Amino acid sequence: MAYLFDNCNISFCLYLHYNMTNTFCTIITADYYPKALTLFKSLIQFNPSAPLQVLVADNKPVSPAMERPDLIRLIPASNLAGYSLCDDLYKKYAHNDMDSFRWSLKPVFISYLLENGFDKVLYLDCDMFFFGDYDFLFLELDNASVLLTPNWINSNPLLDKDSFFSLFTSGFFSAGFIGANKMALPALKWWAGACHFMMGAHIEHGIRADQKYLDVFPVKFETTKIIRHRGCNIGAWNYEECKRELVNGKVLINAEFPVIFVHFDGMLIRGILRGHDKLLAPYLELYKKAFEETGAILSDFMPDIDTHVSAGTITRLKWRLKLKTRIKKMLYNLSQKL
Repeated sequence: MAYLFDNCNISFCLYLHYNMTNTFCTIITADYYPKALTLFKSLIQFNPSAPLQVLVADNKPVSPAMERPDLIRLIPASNLAGYSLCDDLYKKYAHNDMDSFRWSLKPVFISYLLENGFDKVLYLDCDMFFFGDYDFLFLELDNASVLLTPNWINSNPLLDKDSFFSLFTSGFFSAGFIGANKMALPALKWWAGACHFMMGAHIEHGIRADQKYLDVFPVKFETTKIIRHRGCNIGAWNYEECKRELVNGKVLINAEFPVIFVHFDGMLIRGILRGHDKLLAPYLELYKKAFEETGAILSDFMPDIDTHVSAGTITRLKWRLKLKTRIKKMLYNLSQKL
């Protein structure tokens, strides 16, 4: 514990020593700290003592004007120097592809935390936000070594062939969420080795950054658990398979699953602002409010955000219709009745 928590707040260290075996973690570059802080604000809604370990991949300081809660631990990537594959990943990717370096650090950072004081770790991309209790995810790690969430990309080629093809090129599972306990160390070390071997998009080889490698997990590592709660990791890519439906005034996914956490990447935010994913609009408002409470402005991280709000009526109508997809869906439903 001492190695991991050098120079940290004393009360935080004592709390971890006596009470904490679980943690959340994320990886950012320093300028994305507002997103990590917003994620943290959503975590403490459901557990005021939830800690968040934040690895700063570019080793730069975060803005001193930003809030620094005791339960957020900022760890420069340089702190992992000498730890399994970290130096090799740095030499291979950091100088010319910071995204690849940051993504390749996921299995390394999770392993590092598991080998330095934690029993269970949930990794989250920094642009996620929780709207429901997440404790069941930690409980799943009582009987599984790794937790994965499917991307739930459209699996019906007659609905939208392009999204259907991406099911096989993007990967079955999201690398934006990973749960792991100490039994997962062999899987994490294999994943880190694969990331060191190759990153980037190499569709001809079945490789897409760090994500496609996760397809191997349920086969190679038998104690991998697939989280089938469709309210987890809601994103733009699963609009068809994870239908947002209003049931008795409450948004449910596929009329069954409450919203647990949403992945607010640029694609989803644009879809909501365009009116395509309108049932998630209230969730975006809550996210935006929490984000701007940090002192940052969401539009600074998405420069064209205002164009989606101010677009003309005809343009917005085109966005909402998604004519090609909707016609295919209508024809498919008709064929099913014949």
